[in-house]
Amino acid sequence: MATRTDSEDRNLVQRIDAWLGEDMSPRRALGVYLVLGLYFAFLLLPVIYMALVSFTSQDFLFSSELIPSLGDLTLANYETVLSRGDFRTYFMNSMIVATSTTLLVLTVGILAGYSMSRFDYPGRNGLLYAFLSTQMLPIVLILIPFYILMFSLDLVDSLLGIVIAHSVIGIPLGTWLLKGYIDDIPESLDEAAKMDGCSHLSIIRRIILPLAMPGIAVAGFYTFILSWNDFLLVSILSQTAGTRTLPFGLQLFQAQNTVAWNLLIAAAVITMAPVILLFAVAQKWVVEGLASGGMKGN
Repeated sequence: MATRTDSEDRNLVQRIDAWLGEDMSPRRALGVYLVLGLYFAFLLLPVIYMALVSFTSQDFLFSSELIPSLGDLTLANYETVLSRGDFRTYFMNSMIVATSTTLLVLTVGILAGYSMSRFDYPGRNGLLYAFLSTQMLPIVLILIPFYILMFSLDLVDSLLGIVIAHSVIGIPLGTWLLKGYIDDIPESLDEAAKMDGCSHLSIIRRIILPLAMPGIAVAGFYTFILSWNDFLLVSILSQTAGTRTLPFGLQLFQAQNTVAWNLLIAAAVITMAPVILLFAVAQKWVVEGLASGGMKGN
């Protein structure tokens, strides 16, 4: 079987760049943008419409109208949702758990990624593949063993237990991502820093962190979403309302035979708003990290 050479790969990249760049004819460019526009409209239109109807009443949702008028818009849904004490508790729990998990995963991931990138020790490659293999197992397989372990540590029904559970899921892939990105930072910078008297921790703080910021943003964003959206692990580790998170908050607006759709939609918009805001803040680093190799995981 024929294998691709480096020159063939470069030619392929150059052809793609030319196709997407200045060599593209106006007609072809219009077609590309039209396809991309339809694709993103397919993805975003339901989300935009959900945000729009979250400002309407229950009566509008069951009417035959599709687009609400200005007279139909109201903030009553958000006032009702935010006035519920349990929902505010769930929101704060989600913020605490997702932020703590992200900080813990990034701290461990940066140190482990730097170690695996810069030091050669027995079992390093095996450990890397072990990290990757953990992503191939469905989480449901570890639920019962995980609950028994947390119960023995007296961490059931505590935010610390949920943070540890999410970190166990996030650290392997976070380490793999960060190790791949740190590999792209020249080791000559480390050597130069050592000659200036820097320790390994100082090298990480002064050299690795600034240069690996796009990769750190990718790993942090992935971890935050993983923790923010998790329902399964929280469902077994949380026993009371004091430790539940926002995915449970959406159930507050469902009764046995009825669903308050207007309140449920408003709660869903509030649930996804922090993730959108986080991406808006870290967009530059996340896009740069995804584009320049943060996902390759050497």
